[in-house]
Amino acid sequence: MPNFLILGAAKAGTTSIYRYLKQHPQIYMSPAKEPKFFAFEGENLDFRGLGDEKEANYIVTNIEDYRALYKKVTNQIAIGEASTIYLYIAKSVERIKYYIPKAKLIAILRDPAERAYSNYLHLIKQEREPLDFAEAL
Repeated sequence: MPNFLILGAAKAGTTSIYRYLKQHPQIYMSPAKEPKFFAFEGENLDFRGLGDEKEANYIVTNIEDYRALYKKVTNQIAIGEASTIYLYIAKSVERIKYYIPKAKLIAILRDPAERAYSNYLHLIKQEREPLDFAEAL
């Protein structure tokens, strides 16, 4: 199980930090960047937005699959994962406390207006947002 988690605003740099940490020999990062386990444990996913079915394929909802993400840990000191959604889903707090009560949390934030526009551009690029920015807001 991880001993630290990266959470925070989407489009705030979590992917960069995940990639930098993954390069360090004493740090093991989950091979799945955003398993989102603590937000969706035990749930049957039924997302209906554009492209959501593809995103749902990467979400881990059971503890056995989540633990399997860490089966290649050897002698690393720090073991982590990065799921931005933990900042937004209240259930995440209780699940993190239950499974890894001593975990360190790294929270990354960004100016909300800049973050919203960056996220909008990301969704446009993925063809998941059909509206212009004003309508999307």
